[in-house]
Amino acid sequence: MQKELQLDTLPAFPQAATIVEICKRLWQHDDVVALWIGGSLARQAGDAFSDIDFRVAVALLDLPVWKTPPFEEIFVHSPVVGQQFLAFGEQAFLHHLVLANGEIIDFFIQSTQQRLTPEPRLILGCRDEDFAHLLVANQRRARAEAVAEVEPATIQRVLTAFWINSHKHRKVLHRNLDLMVTFGFDVEKALLVRLWYLEVSGKDCGDVRQGTIHTLTSIIGTLEQDGGDEVRAVIGAPMRTRAEIYHALESNRTVISRIGRRLAQKYGSVYPADLEAAVLQGWQEFLARE
Repeated sequence: MQKELQLDTLPAFPQAATIVEICKRLWQHDDVVALWIGGSLARQAGDAFSDIDFRVAVALLDLPVWKTPPFEEIFVHSPVVGQQFLAFGEQAFLHHLVLANGEIIDFFIQSTQQRLTPEPRLILGCRDEDFAHLLVANQRRARAEAVAEVEPATIQRVLTAFWINSHKHRKVLHRNLDLMVTFGFDVEKALLVRLWYLEVSGKDCGDVRQGTIHTLTSIIGTLEQDGGDEVRAVIGAPMRTRAEIYHALESNRTVISRIGRRLAQKYGSVYPADLEAAVLQGWQEFLARE
């Protein structure tokens, strides 16, 4: 049990100075039962721009006070300049903070009665023996990869969604709502990333529009490593003019047609060839009218 702060073994994170300062000031509050670091820093996978995932446990009766902590006393060296509050039930909440020095802190507070989420932990101090045992027992060394096995029906569904979405671009462009095309491209590119990753990895990463920097890192990293210049050229294609919009749209279709057919053949799915043909014919008719 770490009734005293254990900061001498803190790894040499770029954020270490901030962590030490916060810990020393928090530990002066007798109602703080435990302090630990989670996230990428606890996994030894952080870098200079990683958030500090700070975890604080207090008794249930003391929890309400921490909904409005004395941040001006805790963050003296670099004050809080931006803050968001998120509640997780009745016994846990998060202060998402940006400091004046640019560091981001996920300041997560929970009661000692709240069930612990399994995660990697760098335990910095704990005043309660029973809770210390829980912190150690609920360690998790690695994040489970958020991917699933490939289902043929999923491939067909995603391909169909892409071509239907792509077909709608001509309507928006005909109405001179060029900027609205970018909203459709958000959907389209998410489908493209999903299929591209599926081909490269053999796993389904799901809808990437619901992802975060943390959950998307391995997915985007895999695509960058495998596809490199082509991935960046297609996913990041500019759309400043009509000509660039047309080029981006047609590039997406070319990649989907190539990848989709390979995936359909490999996994025994049905490629929506008739739908693709109708969309491409409709596009040519649109271009002739314009």
